[in-house]
Parts: sequence; C-alpha cells; structure tokens
Amino acid sequence: STLARRAFRRPVTKTDVSRLMAFYQTGRQGGSFDTGIQLALRRILASPSFVFRVEDTAGAKPGSIQRVSDVELASRLSFFLWSSIPDEPLLDLAVRGQLSDPAVLDREVRRMIADPRAESLVRNFTGQWLHVRNLKTVTPNHDEFPDFDDTLREAFQREAELFFNAVLREDHSVLDLLTADYTFVKK
Repeated sequence: STLARRAFRRPVTKTDVSRLMAFYQTGRQGGSFDTGIQLALRRILASPSFVFRVEDTAGAKPGSIQRVSDVELASRLSFFLWSSIPDEPLLDLAVRGQLSDPAVLDREVRRMIADPRAESLVRNFTGQWLHVRNLKTVTPNHDEFPDFDDTLREAFQREAELFFNAVLREDHSVLDLLTADYTFVKK
C-alpha cells in the first residue's frame, strides 16, 4: 500500500490493495515470493493511476471550469517543479486537504523551489524556452567564430541555467527574463 500510494500519488483504496494482492497471490502460487512481488509491481507500473496524472472530472460539463483537488494539485506542483512525484510532506498536506490553503501552498512552493530537485525545472525550462538543448547540434561558421568550441557551448548553456535559477530562487520579477541588466559567467 505504501508503494502504491507513492506510485499513484494519492491514498490507495481497499480495492487498489485487493487488486495488487491478487497479482501477488497469482505470482506466489506460480513461483515464489519474489515472483509475487514482481507481478504486483508490474500491475502498479501498468496502472493508469501510475502512468497518467488522473484528475476527477465526474459531473463536469464540457467547457466548464473545475477546481483541482489538493491531491491533483500536489501532482501538478511536483511534476512542474521537480519533474517527479510528490514527496511525503506534500502528499500528506494534500491528503489532509490543506494544500489549497494559500499560506500552505505558498510555503510548499517555496520549499520545493529551494529543494535541489527544482534543478530539473531550471534545465527543462531553459532547454525548452531558450532552446539550449539544441546547442549540442549548433555548428557556427568556424571562419567567423574561430574560438567557438565545446567549452563555450557548455558555458552558454550553464549561463542560461544560472540566470533562470537566480530569477526563480531569488524571487525576481518574471520580467527579468527579458529585461535584466545582469548575467552569469561560468568559470
């Protein structure tokens, strides 16, 4: 149930556990304890609750606006900021229905941004927004830019990452992304 809770990013129901235990029992009967665990784990990894970020839209009318639940909000936050599942503190707040409280949400966002896992947001944002992922394939005219090499290529990428990281973690205005009069230099 603990593994399923983490994988599904929500509290697990008795039905969830029963399904997993049925897979475990099948594997156990046909093999060993390890085989049972393998089958249950396969079931978790094949579950739509693991593969997709499922949101409850029951009763919603097409085109209507619907508030996300705290558990759904926890998944959205963690995948946006960390490119990963919610950690236990975030999921616990969500399960208790406290994450939608503006003060709690603000505190959690700040905690998550301060966490080293937020580096994935920095890499993903700069990679996509500034296209720094494409730097690996850029080949400038060597006659015009004779000093361009892999070291400079890496410095371009790191400069963009450091800059965005500072805007994010130091809570600068988003306008700094377009108008800042400072930058970073990679040594």
